[in-house]
Amino acid sequence: MKRSLTILAAIFLWHCSYSQITITATDMPVANDTFIYSNVAVTGTAVSPADSGANTSWSYALTPTSQGMNIYQTVAEISPILSFTLPSDLYGYETLDSLPAIIDTVIKAAIPGITIQSLYTFFEKIDIPSAYVAAAFAASINTFPVGTSYTDPDVWYEFPLTYGSSDSNYYNLPISIPGSGGITETGYRKNTVDGWGTITTPYYPTPVNCIRVRSEIHEIDSIKFGTTAIGFPNNSVQYKWLVNGDHFPALWVTSQVLGGVETITSIKYRDSLRTGLVVNNIPNARENVSALPNPAVNGIFTLRIPAAWTTYHVDVLDIKSNIVASQDNEHIVNLESFPAGNYYVRVLSGTNVAYVPLVK
Repeated sequence: MKRSLTILAAIFLWHCSYSQITITATDMPVANDTFIYSNVAVTGTAVSPADSGANTSWSYALTPTSQGMNIYQTVAEISPILSFTLPSDLYGYETLDSLPAIIDTVIKAAIPGITIQSLYTFFEKIDIPSAYVAAAFAASINTFPVGTSYTDPDVWYEFPLTYGSSDSNYYNLPISIPGSGGITETGYRKNTVDGWGTITTPYYPTPVNCIRVRSEIHEIDSIKFGTTAIGFPNNSVQYKWLVNGDHFPALWVTSQVLGGVETITSIKYRDSLRTGLVVNNIPNARENVSALPNPAVNGIFTLRIPAAWTTYHVDVLDIKSNIVASQDNEHIVNLESFPAGNYYVRVLSGTNVAYVPLVK
């Protein structure tokens, strides 16, 4: 009898450990979140979007080729100028360094010499209905920050997210460009939670409970100058594996759709800093902040900080983006008592922010 009870208890614990989960607004990013992700080559990948359904085990031995960083900042942190046109409580990250080549070429043909860089998407959480939405956009046009709000927001998720739930929405984003022109992004997004189970990745070496959200996106990017208008269809499908307690997808796969055929164009997963891989889109190069020597000698390194930053704050973060040390107006950072491994420092001065990967 005792042995039978033990077996039943084990079965009960297993069922509780691997069961359906619900994702809510508390599982979404917030301002000042920072996430490291790794990119994976799309050729020869074992990732299959067709794997879905109830009680699915997604187990992927992914090989990273490079890394990136999503840094969620408020409108004011990115540029005080944007606060005049966008709500100050929005927060977001740099989604692109520049426009897609074909759109950039058309715009420059119409307005020679124009540059559009540092494209940001800003988000907010709304209560009725409970949702996480893309609410605004900003870019640097000829080095001047320009922001605009969606007339109809792009609802990334409507909560609660549970297996079988679905929602859809139309969105519209008008972007004015100097020279009597502009870009309009209109689209339709349909979200479906098409799977639940567990996922295993290099960041999650043991299975964790997750759900998978499939987002089907039909979009038209229209460019208009005077009486001339050109439209570019942009149809894609995004697959995101979400876990409780982490604000970034465990795995994020994007496919382009052409003629009804999906082709994977991007695979990235939540990860830690890895030695020897290039980390893209960290804004330290623009701010001319660096750390020497790197790797550190005896755990001590010196920050090189622009002379104009007369006051600044330094945070040291571990590979999971937890702050493990902080200091003010001090360019010598001592990690002698910390375990060997990968870290990064975040330097803030007014609205300026810079990140520097560090190896101890």
